[in-house]
Amino acid sequence: MHILVTNDDGVYAPGLIALAQTLRKIGKVSILAPDQNWSAS
Repeated sequence: MHILVTNDDGVYAPGLIALAQTLRKIGKVSILAPDQNWSAS
């Protein structure tokens, strides 16, 4: 299984890293995120 994880908080967001590490147990994980935070809030 190939899982795509994406966000707008940047590649170093703690939640993104934790999610990707957890999902890696069930499949191949790719991350698509900006190099910096682009959240509207």
